[in-house]
Parts: sequence; C-alpha cells; structure tokens
Amino acid sequence: MTNQTNGFSFTVNPEAAVSFQDDGIAILHAGSGRLFTSNQTGARIWRGLEQHLSLDAIAEKISTEYQIARTIAREQTIRFLSDLEQHALVQPEVVS
Repeated sequence: MTNQTNGFSFTVNPEAAVSFQDDGIAILHAGSGRLFTSNQTGARIWRGLEQHLSLDAIAEKISTEYQIARTIAREQTIRFLSDLEQHALVQPEVVS
C-alpha cells in the first residue's frame, strides 16, 4: 500500500500487523518482534495511509477534527510518518 506526499510515496511494510483500539493503534513489526503503539491521532494517520490519502488530505482531516491549524497538523503528520519510517513500518519511495 502506498501514500504519496510531495514526490514521495510511502509503502507500508508487509511485516507490519496492525490492531486498532478505542484509544489508538498497536503495530507489530513481525520481522523484529517489536510492538509500537500510538494514540488516536496516529491511528487516523495510519488509516489515511491505508486509504491512500495524500499527506495534505490526512493533515486536513486532523486539522478539522482537532480544530488546529493545518500547518501544525501537517508538521505532526510528517513527524509521525518519520517515526514510522525509522522503525521500518513504512518505506518512502521516490515517485517518478
């Protein structure tokens, strides 16, 4: 699954097994056996990736729901995606 953001697309690592909870998300990296958790905002970002939404569309949804500036929502979304990338849960790919 991929999600495009400004010339990059994110591919969800097939070794990532996801469980949505009432209060957020749990992601198991099957290859490393490590478990990662996040709050409801992280779950919304992950759902956006699953729905192939753009970074801006994900940020817009978060901005509207939490009534925060879109720039702040976008920065936080980028930060979360960067964390996912660091833990090999998503992989960026250059879009040609």
